[in-house]
Amino acid sequence: MAIKEPFICEIAPNTYAINEFGIAAEFLVIGEERALLIDTGCGLIDLPAIVRRFTDKPYDVVLTHGHGDHAGGIGWFDKLYLHKADFDEVEHLDLERLKGYNRSLGEQKAFEVYEYDPDAIKPIEKTLELVAVGEGYVFDLGGRSLQVIETPGHTPGSISLLDETARILFSGDACNINLGIFACSISEALKHLYKLRELSDRFDQNWNGHIGYMGNPDCFAMPPHVLPTCIEICESILDGTAEPEKMKRFDGQTAYSIVKNGVRITYRG
Repeated sequence: MAIKEPFICEIAPNTYAINEFGIAAEFLVIGEERALLIDTGCGLIDLPAIVRRFTDKPYDVVLTHGHGDHAGGIGWFDKLYLHKADFDEVEHLDLERLKGYNRSLGEQKAFEVYEYDPDAIKPIEKTLELVAVGEGYVFDLGGRSLQVIETPGHTPGSISLLDETARILFSGDACNINLGIFACSISEALKHLYKLRELSDRFDQNWNGHIGYMGNPDCFAMPPHVLPTCIEICESILDGTAEPEKMKRFDGQTAYSIVKNGVRITYRG
Protein backbone atom coordinates (compact mmCIF):
# COMPACT_ATOMS: atom_id res chain seq x y z
CA MET A 1 0.00 0.00 0.00
CA ALA A 2 1.40 3.40 -1.00
CA ILE A 3 2.11 6.06 1.60
CA LYS A 4 -0.26 8.98 1.12
CA GLU A 5 1.02 11.31 3.86
CA PRO A 6 4.44 12.87 4.48
CA PHE A 7 6.70 10.92 6.83
CA ILE A 8 7.31 13.07 9.95
CA CYS A 9 9.94 12.31 12.57
CA GLU A 10 10.98 14.05 15.81
CA ILE A 11 14.75 14.39 15.40
CA ALA A 12 15.29 16.29 18.69
CA PRO A 13 12.99 17.69 21.37
CA ASN A 14 10.48 20.02 19.68
CA THR A 15 12.25 19.55 16.35
CA TYR A 16 10.55 17.77 13.45
CA ALA A 17 11.72 16.61 10.02
CA ILE A 18 9.05 16.37 7.33
CA ASN A 19 9.87 13.98 4.47
CA GLU A 20 7.74 15.23 1.57
CA PHE A 21 7.22 12.04 -0.43
CA GLY A 22 10.95 11.43 -0.85
CA ILE A 23 11.29 14.61 -2.91
CA ALA A 24 12.20 17.30 -0.39
CA ALA A 25 12.36 17.87 3.36
CA GLU A 26 11.14 20.65 5.60
CA PHE A 27 11.88 21.18 9.30
CA LEU A 28 9.84 22.60 12.17
CA VAL A 29 11.72 24.01 15.17
CA ILE A 30 9.70 25.04 18.23
CA GLY A 31 10.89 27.36 21.01
CA GLU A 32 9.21 28.61 24.16
CA GLU A 33 7.53 31.55 22.42
CA ARG A 34 7.72 31.02 18.65
CA ALA A 35 8.43 28.38 16.03
CA LEU A 36 10.35 28.37 12.75
CA LEU A 37 9.52 26.41 9.59
CA ILE A 38 12.61 25.80 7.48
CA ASP A 39 11.80 25.50 3.75
CA THR A 40 8.44 24.89 2.09
CA GLY A 41 9.32 21.92 -0.10
CA CYS A 42 7.53 21.22 -3.37
CA GLY A 43 4.11 22.53 -2.38
CA LEU A 44 2.45 19.10 -2.34
CA ILE A 45 1.39 19.15 1.32
CA ASP A 46 -0.61 21.47 3.58
CA LEU A 47 2.28 22.81 5.65
CA PRO A 48 0.22 25.17 7.86
CA ALA A 49 -1.94 22.21 8.89
CA ILE A 50 1.16 20.17 9.72
CA VAL A 51 2.62 23.02 11.79
CA ARG A 52 -0.63 23.29 13.74
CA ARG A 53 -0.49 19.59 14.59
CA PHE A 54 2.60 20.31 16.68
CA THR A 55 2.22 23.88 17.95
CA ASP A 56 -0.23 26.76 18.23
CA LYS A 57 2.58 29.30 18.68
CA PRO A 58 3.23 32.02 16.09
CA TYR A 59 5.85 30.98 13.57
CA ASP A 60 8.05 32.32 10.80
CA VAL A 61 9.06 30.67 7.52
CA VAL A 62 12.63 30.77 6.22
CA LEU A 63 14.03 29.37 2.96
CA THR A 64 17.52 27.92 2.80
CA HIS A 65 17.48 28.94 -0.88
CA GLY A 66 15.10 29.77 -3.68
CA HIS A 67 14.97 26.58 -5.76
CA GLY A 68 11.50 25.22 -6.44
CA ASP A 69 11.93 22.04 -4.40
CA HIS A 70 12.53 24.24 -1.33
CA ALA A 71 10.26 27.17 -2.19
CA GLY A 72 7.43 25.31 -3.94
CA GLY A 73 5.07 25.63 -0.99
CA ILE A 74 5.30 29.42 -0.64
CA GLY A 75 1.71 29.74 -1.84
CA TRP A 76 0.60 28.79 1.67
CA PHE A 77 2.24 31.82 3.25
CA ASP A 78 2.26 35.64 3.26
CA LYS A 79 5.78 36.34 4.51
CA LEU A 80 9.11 34.61 3.90
CA TYR A 81 12.66 35.09 5.12
CA LEU A 82 15.55 34.33 2.75
CA HIS A 83 18.78 35.78 1.46
CA LYS A 84 18.29 38.73 -0.90
CA ALA A 85 20.46 37.08 -3.57
CA ASP A 86 17.71 34.46 -4.04
CA PHE A 87 14.76 36.88 -4.17
CA ASP A 88 14.66 36.69 -7.97
CA GLU A 89 14.54 32.88 -7.88
CA VAL A 90 11.47 32.97 -5.64
CA GLU A 91 9.76 35.83 -7.45
CA HIS A 92 10.00 33.92 -10.74
CA LEU A 93 9.29 30.42 -9.45
CA ASP A 94 8.47 28.14 -12.39
CA LEU A 95 5.63 25.94 -11.12
CA GLU A 96 5.36 23.98 -14.38
CA ARG A 97 9.04 23.06 -14.16
CA LEU A 98 8.52 22.04 -10.54
CA LYS A 99 5.61 19.80 -11.51
CA GLY A 100 7.90 18.12 -14.03
CA TYR A 101 10.52 17.63 -11.31
CA ASN A 102 7.93 16.08 -8.99
CA ARG A 103 6.81 13.73 -11.74
CA SER A 104 10.38 12.81 -12.72
CA LEU A 105 11.33 11.76 -9.20
CA GLY A 106 8.10 9.84 -8.88
CA GLU A 107 8.80 7.90 -12.06
CA GLN A 108 12.33 7.12 -10.94
CA LYS A 109 11.37 5.60 -7.59
CA ALA A 110 9.06 7.66 -5.43
CA PHE A 111 5.82 6.32 -6.94
CA GLU A 112 6.85 2.83 -5.82
CA VAL A 113 6.51 4.00 -2.21
CA TYR A 114 4.35 7.15 -2.20
CA GLU A 115 1.05 8.14 -3.75
CA TYR A 116 0.95 11.83 -4.60
CA ASP A 117 -0.22 14.11 -7.39
CA PRO A 118 2.85 15.85 -8.91
CA ASP A 119 0.62 18.66 -10.19
CA ALA A 120 -1.07 19.39 -6.85
CA ILE A 121 1.10 22.39 -5.95
CA LYS A 122 -0.48 25.16 -3.91
CA PRO A 123 -0.76 28.10 -6.36
CA ILE A 124 0.72 31.49 -5.50
CA GLU A 125 -2.34 33.74 -5.37
CA LYS A 126 -1.00 36.79 -3.53
CA THR A 127 1.99 39.07 -3.34
CA LEU A 128 4.55 37.71 -0.92
CA GLU A 129 6.47 39.80 1.59
CA LEU A 130 10.13 38.82 1.28
CA VAL A 131 12.40 39.70 4.19
CA ALA A 132 16.17 39.57 3.64
CA VAL A 133 18.39 37.72 6.09
CA GLY A 134 22.16 37.37 6.02
CA GLU A 135 25.19 36.28 7.99
CA GLY A 136 24.57 36.43 11.73
CA TYR A 137 20.82 37.05 11.57
CA VAL A 138 19.17 35.31 14.51
CA PHE A 139 15.69 33.82 14.78
CA ASP A 140 14.90 34.08 18.50
CA LEU A 141 12.24 31.52 19.37
CA GLY A 142 12.38 32.03 23.13
CA GLY A 143 14.88 29.86 25.01
CA ARG A 144 16.19 28.75 21.63
CA SER A 145 17.62 30.57 18.63
CA LEU A 146 18.84 29.77 15.14
CA GLN A 147 21.66 31.70 13.50
CA VAL A 148 21.93 32.29 9.76
CA ILE A 149 25.19 31.17 8.13
CA GLU A 150 25.75 32.30 4.55
CA THR A 151 26.77 29.26 2.46
CA PRO A 152 26.50 30.23 -1.23
CA GLY A 153 27.50 27.81 -3.95
CA HIS A 154 24.37 25.86 -4.81
CA THR A 155 22.61 29.21 -5.31
CA PRO A 156 23.92 32.75 -4.73
CA GLY A 157 21.79 33.14 -1.63
CA SER A 158 22.03 29.70 -0.04
CA ILE A 159 22.05 29.80 3.75
CA SER A 160 22.37 27.29 6.57
CA LEU A 161 20.85 27.64 10.02
CA LEU A 162 22.68 26.72 13.22
CA ASP A 163 20.62 25.61 16.21
CA GLU A 164 23.11 25.44 19.08
CA THR A 165 20.45 24.37 21.58
CA ALA A 166 19.74 21.14 19.69
CA ARG A 167 23.27 21.12 18.21
CA ILE A 168 21.86 20.80 14.69
CA LEU A 169 22.95 22.40 11.42
CA PHE A 170 20.16 22.75 8.87
CA SER A 171 22.15 23.06 5.65
CA GLY A 172 19.53 22.98 2.89
CA ASP A 173 21.47 21.99 -0.24
CA ALA A 174 24.74 23.62 0.87
CA CYS A 175 26.39 20.51 2.32
CA ASN A 176 25.09 17.10 1.33
CA ILE A 177 26.03 13.88 -0.45
CA ASN A 178 24.97 15.29 -3.84
CA LEU A 179 26.21 18.87 -3.86
CA GLY A 180 25.77 20.98 -6.97
CA ILE A 181 28.00 24.07 -7.06
CA PHE A 182 26.59 26.20 -9.86
CA ALA A 183 26.29 29.71 -8.44
CA CYS A 184 29.93 30.60 -7.76
CA SER A 185 33.48 29.37 -8.21
CA ILE A 186 34.77 26.29 -6.43
CA SER A 187 37.17 28.48 -4.44
CA GLU A 188 34.30 30.68 -3.24
CA ALA A 189 32.15 27.69 -2.27
CA LEU A 190 35.13 26.16 -0.46
CA LYS A 191 35.48 29.27 1.72
CA HIS A 192 31.99 28.70 3.05
CA LEU A 193 32.53 24.98 3.55
CA TYR A 194 35.58 25.93 5.62
CA LYS A 195 33.30 28.21 7.62
CA LEU A 196 31.01 25.29 8.42
CA ARG A 197 34.02 23.23 9.45
CA GLU A 198 35.08 25.99 11.84
CA LEU A 199 31.62 25.78 13.41
CA SER A 200 31.57 21.98 13.58
CA ASP A 201 32.25 21.88 17.33
CA ARG A 202 28.85 23.59 17.76
CA PHE A 203 26.69 20.96 16.05
CA ASP A 204 26.42 17.17 16.12
CA GLN A 205 23.97 16.67 13.25
CA ASN A 206 23.70 18.07 9.73
CA TRP A 207 20.20 17.79 8.27
CA ASN A 208 19.85 18.72 4.61
CA GLY A 209 16.84 19.34 2.42
CA HIS A 210 16.49 15.88 0.86
CA ILE A 211 16.12 13.22 3.53
CA GLY A 212 14.60 10.00 2.25
CA TYR A 213 15.35 10.98 -1.33
CA MET A 214 13.48 9.25 -4.20
CA GLY A 215 11.21 6.79 -2.51
CA ASN A 216 13.06 6.12 0.73
CA PRO A 217 10.69 6.59 3.69
CA ASP A 218 13.52 7.21 6.10
CA CYS A 219 14.82 10.06 8.20
CA PHE A 220 18.59 10.30 8.68
CA ALA A 221 21.02 13.16 9.16
CA MET A 222 24.04 13.47 6.90
CA PRO A 223 26.93 11.17 7.95
CA PRO A 224 29.78 13.03 9.70
CA HIS A 225 32.19 12.42 6.81
CA VAL A 226 30.13 14.46 4.32
CA LEU A 227 31.46 17.93 5.21
CA PRO A 228 35.17 16.95 5.23
CA THR A 229 34.68 14.99 2.01
CA CYS A 230 33.04 17.99 0.28
CA ILE A 231 36.07 20.02 1.34
CA GLU A 232 38.52 17.38 0.09
CA ILE A 233 36.83 17.21 -3.30
CA CYS A 234 36.85 21.00 -3.72
CA GLU A 235 40.52 21.14 -2.71
CA SER A 236 41.37 18.42 -5.25
CA ILE A 237 39.63 20.38 -8.01
CA LEU A 238 41.64 23.48 -7.17
CA ASP A 239 45.01 21.73 -6.86
CA GLY A 240 44.49 19.80 -10.10
CA THR A 241 44.55 16.29 -8.62
CA ALA A 242 40.85 15.61 -9.23
CA GLU A 243 39.74 13.45 -12.16
CA PRO A 244 36.27 14.77 -12.97
CA GLU A 245 33.78 12.98 -15.20
CA LYS A 246 32.28 15.11 -17.95
CA MET A 247 28.49 14.99 -18.10
CA LYS A 248 25.39 16.75 -19.35
CA ARG A 249 23.12 18.49 -16.86
CA PHE A 250 19.33 18.22 -17.07
CA ASP A 251 19.29 21.59 -18.88
CA GLY A 252 21.70 20.32 -21.52
CA GLN A 253 24.72 22.27 -20.24
CA THR A 254 28.07 20.60 -19.75
CA ALA A 255 29.10 19.90 -16.17
CA TYR A 256 31.73 17.91 -14.31
CA SER A 257 31.22 15.41 -11.52
CA ILE A 258 33.52 13.94 -8.88
CA VAL A 259 32.58 11.17 -6.43
CA LYS A 260 34.50 10.29 -3.27
CA ASN A 261 33.40 8.32 -0.20
CA GLY A 262 29.83 8.30 -1.46
CA VAL A 263 29.75 12.09 -1.86
CA ARG A 264 29.25 13.67 -5.28
CA ILE A 265 30.05 17.26 -6.25
CA THR A 266 28.86 18.52 -9.61
CA TYR A 267 30.05 21.84 -11.07
CA ARG A 268 30.20 23.74 -14.32
CA GLY A 269 33.95 23.83 -14.67
